[in-house]
Amino acid sequence: MSDAPVTVSAEELSALARQAFEAAGFPAADAETAAEILVTTDLMGISTHGVHRLEQYLKRVSAGVVQAAPEITVDDRAPALAIVDGGAGQGQVVGARALELAMRKARETGAAFVSVRNSNHFGATAPYGYAATVAAMALFSGTSASPAMSPFGGRDRKLGNNPMGFAAPRRAGAPFILDMAMSVAARGKMRKLRDAGEEMPLGWALDADGNPTTDPVAGLDGFIQFVGGHKGYGLSLMADILGGLMSGGRFLDDVGDMWAETEPQGVSHFFLVLDPIRLLGAGAYYDRMEAFAAKIKSTAPFEAGGEVLLPGEIEYRCMSERRDNGIPLAPDLFDTVKRLAGA
Repeated sequence: MSDAPVTVSAEELSALARQAFEAAGFPAADAETAAEILVTTDLMGISTHGVHRLEQYLKRVSAGVVQAAPEITVDDRAPALAIVDGGAGQGQVVGARALELAMRKARETGAAFVSVRNSNHFGATAPYGYAATVAAMALFSGTSASPAMSPFGGRDRKLGNNPMGFAAPRRAGAPFILDMAMSVAARGKMRKLRDAGEEMPLGWALDADGNPTTDPVAGLDGFIQFVGGHKGYGLSLMADILGGLMSGGRFLDDVGDMWAETEPQGVSHFFLVLDPIRLLGAGAYYDRMEAFAAKIKSTAPFEAGGEVLLPGEIEYRCMSERRDNGIPLAPDLFDTVKRLAGA
């Protein structure tokens, strides 16, 4: 049997993922939302957070620790403020609902902040950023995660590798989309190298004794390193304050593990949406954004024929190519998705 990737259209993969969620008890609209976010992530080339996660998500649904049909409630605190309780629902469903609420409020007020509690792993931040830019909104977002990192200078795992993202629309072409975890490399990338039997670069993690290692197994059992040392540490804490603390939800090492099937994670998210059109007017905003991008793009590259990129350009180009030519998947992963979909 060949190990060569199989190529699947975005439409087919979306249909299979939707069927898998529906088979697990998701309402049709929620199944479509979760599937769309996973497939958008794969279209962007962020394969560690796309349908690769589907089986584990559904294991947690089957175990009863993620609710397929959650009761998601909204506590409106002010015209531009709200807290969402995700009812232990699937993170993509809860996150999408909270983002839509934040964008609706921002259309009315110019800016809005929504903090979310009692959710689960919601994947990468990039698809939420992309959705905001399609709606001509700018988004600052983030999420807590299960404990994977130690406070800077310590050895006890007390906080997650809490990713944050920022996105801003452009008149045409690739929107600005920044999506970054607070580690030198995400745990998903380490797992991918582990599963492939490959080494990881030095500097990604320390082993359980605090020694530098290139073994992803030892790194996952040890201590993932913050990007920028104490600076990444501070940013990770900030994400947990904006999500976990301000939502009234779990924070730090009270967040559960998405790879276990024993309890709801209690993940928290946050969405801060700004309406740049209301702030500057459409003409002025988009003119200034293009001038901003042009300054960066005009930078002379070090290598002949090279190109200086803005965050989001690689993902946008990948989306375009994969929409035309399909999404490459490992054969065993494609078989798993079909099995979960009952196909």
